[in-house]
Amino acid sequence: MAKKITDFFTVSESDSVNVNVYIFCLCLFINRTLSDIEKHVVLTNLWSPPLSYSFPLLKQHVKIKIKFQYRWLEKYCWLCYSEKLEGDFCKYCIVFARTGGIGSQTLASLVLNGFQNWKNALEVFEKHNEHEYHKVAILKGENFLKLFSKSQPNIIEILDDERLKQKKQNRANIIPIIKCVILCGRQELALRGHTDFGPICFKSESEPYINEVNFRAILKYKAEDMEHLNNFLESDGRYKYKSSKIQNEIISSCGDLILKKIVKEVDMAGCFSVLADETTDISVKEQLSICVRYVAGSGTDVYLCERFLMYIEIDSLTGKDLAFSIVNGLNSFGVNCSNMHGQGYDGASNMAGRFKGTQTIVKETYPKALYVHCAAHSLNLAVSAACEIQAIRNYLGVIEKMYCFFNTPKRKNVLVHVIDESDMDTKSKSLKHLCATRWVERYTAINDFIELFPFVVVALDKIYGWNDTTATDARILLNAMDSEFLISLQVVKVIIIII
Repeated sequence: MAKKITDFFTVSESDSVNVNVYIFCLCLFINRTLSDIEKHVVLTNLWSPPLSYSFPLLKQHVKIKIKFQYRWLEKYCWLCYSEKLEGDFCKYCIVFARTGGIGSQTLASLVLNGFQNWKNALEVFEKHNEHEYHKVAILKGENFLKLFSKSQPNIIEILDDERLKQKKQNRANIIPIIKCVILCGRQELALRGHTDFGPICFKSESEPYINEVNFRAILKYKAEDMEHLNNFLESDGRYKYKSSKIQNEIISSCGDLILKKIVKEVDMAGCFSVLADETTDISVKEQLSICVRYVAGSGTDVYLCERFLMYIEIDSLTGKDLAFSIVNGLNSFGVNCSNMHGQGYDGASNMAGRFKGTQTIVKETYPKALYVHCAAHSLNLAVSAACEIQAIRNYLGVIEKMYCFFNTPKRKNVLVHVIDESDMDTKSKSLKHLCATRWVERYTAINDFIELFPFVVVALDKIYGWNDTTATDARILLNAMDSEFLISLQVVKVIIIII
């Protein structure tokens, strides 16, 4: 292996020694990777024969007596002569053009091998002078020498500075995009990743307006006051940080930061309770939702927190597997499970079982984690049982029938017209559907019906006068609102407010 040039000599910055005194062989630099110092030596401090130098005859050209001509060095600035190899080379191509020509072939003559065909020298030199790779090598060499000068920092420092500038610019461009994603999340605006690709065009007022998706519209509005973001979005660059993949990465990163903040609060609280329940999503995958309940704050500023952590996909609903998923999930989030003082699940046997239930298996490892049947679930069961009372069940059924009856344009217009003609100020203008599972939503539906009850009666009475089958349905609904219905209405009103 050829030695490095620094193995042959050492020159300090204060020395004025001419480096070419120590250089006799160009072969030290051929066919290997060069450092910046070695590149500078090849381009500026190679040995050059004096004017009185007698070039030797080549053995194969003794009869013809053809020698290398000194004037060739003066004519071609890129040409250099090697006394040891008895041939000439292109110093720029040695450093910057190891390959070239059609198909990027390895360059031999004038680069890896010394040129010795003096008979056709001028023709070869002129041809080499016109090659594109040779011209590019000269440009690279000139730029290299400018950057390598003592007044300039070295190439590595320049590349690092440029990299830092590019990093700073990229961060300045991606921060507004991240803020747009967060804004859409807070305002519950859907992200349409499949339509967020491509550059954003800032058209003039005379051009027709194009209604874009929320994310692009917000980003476009924000870029109006940020020149660097405006130029970045309009440029033809490949990376714009707006694709669905980038959006998902941003959302995932935000989720990780929120999760770390919650875990930090839980650990600072010193104790917590875990809440968990399993459900099947729309893709028929069983998921376990994990929440924590803890006390935050200090002194007089103390408040109760209940935070959702994450969904965990599960394959089995046995008590052992669910307990394993809950504990492993909390550990993976970074929560200290030794501070677990409570468990809150539903009353199913796989969760609340005394022998093989999840709460029993978790309690074996963490004895402080007392199990309490989820209060919200218990309330839901109690309300569901109460709704089995005939009078309450009939009352809720009539409300649902009222919603279905007025859920047509013709009948709804009658109800709206009655409301507009009255002097009363109502917050609602229509009836709501009774949610099958969420009692909070049922409160809204029942509260709106109570507020609109007098207008509903008047609207049904008007529809009863119509000469069609709709009048029959209106009469049936009017008869259904008897004394039992009115008493049930007041009872449910009081209870649903408390719930």
